Amino acid sequence: MYPTHVALACLARSTCINAAMTARGMQQIGMTFVLSPALRYLYPEPAAQNATFARYNGPTNTHPFMLPLFAGIVLSLEEAVAVGSLPVASVNAIRETLATSLSALGDAFFSGTLLPLWALACINLLLCGCMTLALLCTAILFLAQLLFRAYSFFYGLRLGMTALVRLRQLNGINWAGRLKLINAALTVLLFWQLLPSHIHPFPWSNAALYVLAMLAATWLVIRMHLPRIVLWAMVLCVILMDFDITGM
Repeated sequence: MYPTHVALACLARSTCINAAMTARGMQQIGMTFVLSPALRYLYPEPAAQNATFARYNGPTNTHPFMLPLFAGIVLSLEEAVAVGSLPVASVNAIRETLATSLSALGDAFFSGTLLPLWALACINLLLCGCMTLALLCTAILFLAQLLFRAYSFFYGLRLGMTALVRLRQLNGINWAGRLKLINAALTVLLFWQLLPSHIHPFPWSNAALYVLAMLAATWLVIRMHLPRIVLWAMVLCVILMDFDITGM
């Protein structure tokens, strides 16, 4: 097992993963920077170090929030290679597939769901004049993602590829679908608050119908794979025409 200071050095460096992005190697330089303390610990001889770093010359790309887990699993594999229990050739194959899989999960859950949830919640709170709550929400989510990064790194480092089995049991894709329903409701609330002042607020019964319509549209996008742009345009047109915002 890696010494604590080596593991913490790799974890701290994972926050800088996108500081050296390139069009050809993507996160290649940043990933080498993240793994460097551990690889130097495993292979103190210069010749072995050069051969190890050469294995990471290929392009690497995964979601930034999933990178600590990715790095932890890769370091677990490298430790197995160093003791001779895993062939060197298998590391590159596993690394490429793992990066793509974690990237897809990170895009669906974090970029496509959780970040929009934070943005919509904060915008609604700011429109209500609740700046303190918006700042508190931002601080809580920021600390939560830091804890997630640290926990997932050590989880992957300790369990290796077994961590993926536990990750699958969390069912992150389905949770993303559920959270998107909340995003739809927050979007309706945002439309409500952005109505011009000369328009009288519509009855709450109609408001409930609009919320249900937005939730139904979200369900159609998720389950029936209908084009979301078309549905959003239809809902927006109905709202604008119903309250004569367009002057038509």
